[in-house]
Amino acid sequence: MIHETPFGMLTPSIQADTKKIGPVHRALRWCEVIAKTTLWNPKSNATNTSLQRTINGQLIEIFPLEAACIDLGMQSKFSANHLPIYLNGSDACVRSKRSKPRPLHTDMVASMILLLGRAGFNPGAVPRTLHSILTAKQIQSLPSFPPYERFVAGRPSTSGREFLPEARILELVNQHPNVIFSIQFEMRNGNLRNMTAREEVGMVTDGDESNSSTCMRMSYNPSDYHLKTVFDMQKEQYRNIATDRVTRISIGEHTQSTASAQEGPAND
Repeated sequence: MIHETPFGMLTPSIQADTKKIGPVHRALRWCEVIAKTTLWNPKSNATNTSLQRTINGQLIEIFPLEAACIDLGMQSKFSANHLPIYLNGSDACVRSKRSKPRPLHTDMVASMILLLGRAGFNPGAVPRTLHSILTAKQIQSLPSFPPYERFVAGRPSTSGREFLPEARILELVNQHPNVIFSIQFEMRNGNLRNMTAREEVGMVTDGDESNSSTCMRMSYNPSDYHLKTVFDMQKEQYRNIATDRVTRISIGEHTQSTASAQEGPAND
């Protein structure tokens, strides 16, 4: 079915999420209303209408219809991870922050139209990849952030949680090769993680791997950092468990836990 929108015709495929069509249309109408009351200028071609504005000599162009296409799983010239925004004729590489659930691209584009639609916009809210539209004075006014602390592998936990002895964890896992087990451990960011996993005997960190089709060569030795590589049964990918930060493990006929073990979901 073909849908007429303020920015062109939208033709969702039969695989499109029908629950999104209504919200996408509302967001496109929001984009139209905002554009009419701000400094944006429409630019039309044979297929769609974009919005343009020059800020401090830099040309910004936003494509609301492309945002709608991304939301509905249709083909777009923009990556699904990017907002459809050009800076001086090239993809500005504006990405949304990671959030669950992620907002519609059409909603995020509407917010960008609102943010940059007036002369007195907030420089601190401008995405980093668009900082070239700011004046030197605006850039100087941006808040400074503390330098990123480099991650140090194997650093002891500071959470105060009680953990099972690492030697016991290694003993249990090594005694049950290729056995599916459940484990809860503290990740390096301090969050608890539940995992259903299996240690695969083909996993190696060095040596000849030609005799096993299941093994995977690692570029480092996980045990040097109190890690053990296992196969995550839910994600179907190799992952590391922190053997020095285990709060609960159930493997074979053995179940052990500490007072810090958390019931229910505990995932990143």
